[in-house]
Amino acid sequence: MKKERKEEQFALILNTTAVNGAYENPTPNVEWACAGIDPDMFFPADDEALAAATAICDGCTVRTLCRTIAMARAETGVWGGVLLAEGIPQSGVKRRGRPSKMAVA
Repeated sequence: MKKERKEEQFALILNTTAVNGAYENPTPNVEWACAGIDPDMFFPADDEALAAATAICDGCTVRTLCRTIAMARAETGVWGGVLLAEGIPQSGVKRRGRPSKMAVA
């Protein structure tokens, strides 16, 4: 008989404390491409920084898992090679300031 997990158990698995712990103590036998890299790199301010962050994820063997967890937790930043804003994939880094008149019209 398979034991079913309750919602509270999933919340414990997917909370920020668990992710921080996983970053500090990577899972043995899992090759996280981002292990040991400054986490600030995954919060890009421009397209060049975004390209650098996603390049790290390109060869990662667990990028799909990373992205799935981040989307479920409504994370922001680069996760699994995708820029997310509250769990929603973004096409690029948002520009600061007012949008151009062409975008508004």
